[in-house]
Amino acid sequence: MKAAILEQTTSLKKNKKPLKITEVAEPAVGDGDDVLVKVSVCGVCHTELDEIEGRIFLPSFPVILGHQVVGVVAGQGRRARKFAIGDRVGIGWINRSCGQCPFCLSGNENLCAGF
Repeated sequence: MKAAILEQTTSLKKNKKPLKITEVAEPAVGDGDDVLVKVSVCGVCHTELDEIEGRIFLPSFPVILGHQVVGVVAGQGRRARKFAIGDRVGIGWINRSCGQCPFCLSGNENLCAGF
């Protein structure tokens, strides 16, 4: 599969093409409740700009950026029950939520007061 890889932080003023389109191995699905999502669309927001320019710490390089994704479930672990292969899914980025309120427990972490 292809991915846009960031190999190191850089200035967007000096480097107009900071990402390198690269062929990478397709991730494997574990035995747990993981699902593999074939990405149809990935949003780019200011978070990626901050990561590229080093304002948000990234623990290692190279890295595949992107955290707002829409796609289709293409594989699943043996214990995965919530989604089926072929389901259309959206993946949002939630930095913090309590994990215990009614919103979090119903899968609506974006409505959590702790978010």
